[in-house]
Amino acid sequence: MEYSENFSHDASGICSAIRYRFPSESGEILDLFDWDLVARFIAFLEEKNEIGGFFSKRDADEILDRHVLESVYHIYAIRKELGSLNKMKVGDAGTGPGLPGFFFRCLIQKERPVLVLLDSQRRKLALTENFLKEQNIDGVECVFARAEEGKSDWDLAVSRGFIPFPWSAEVLSKWVKKSGTYVPFLGKDEFDKNLIKRILEPTGFQLTKTIELPSLRFLGMRHIKFLKKVESTRQGIPRAWKILVKESKVEHGKDRID
Repeated sequence: MEYSENFSHDASGICSAIRYRFPSESGEILDLFDWDLVARFIAFLEEKNEIGGFFSKRDADEILDRHVLESVYHIYAIRKELGSLNKMKVGDAGTGPGLPGFFFRCLIQKERPVLVLLDSQRRKLALTENFLKEQNIDGVECVFARAEEGKSDWDLAVSRGFIPFPWSAEVLSKWVKKSGTYVPFLGKDEFDKNLIKRILEPTGFQLTKTIELPSLRFLGMRHIKFLKKVESTRQGIPRAWKILVKESKVEHGKDRID
């Protein structure tokens, strides 16, 4: 794989990387985001990486491709499917330092949703919370909570490096309001349809669409699924975290992007 790390991480260099990676879609993508804010966030990730433990050594060398361009493209694809996110409340579960969620805040003002960054561990997200305060960035709430124990009224939930799909939908079933949508960021589409149906049925989610993302093949196979919250979550769902983790390992569920 050829990397985009030869491009600078200022706004101009990031835009050049967008044109390089997504030549046929770059015009639409470039019009959607505040690239100066994207550049400020990259600078924060690089500065605080050692103390926050944000990335592995490999990922630290590939931040632009593996985290910035990938996240931006996913958000572009979601916006293309759902339309403007401006009136929505968007939550990113298992966000770590704000990946991919913070890039929703980087949308231009007329496209920008209210954003919630959710993680149970403070080590990474607390640094991002400080960054938000220091930079006077509004419209973002950092929530430190275990996803399986909480609830909210999100219009849209996303997750990337979270508990494997479809168990992630169970964990987030009470965070998304009825008629809301959950979009997990996924790798290769190798999921058992019967398993998905079984896990989703008590959550209130219904799988409505799968979209392949061939423009991200320089990173490997990528796709997203759209799950609509059509019913209330049944009592007793989500189950305990240890049960979900054990079951997902036994079934070899996978949604972590490697």
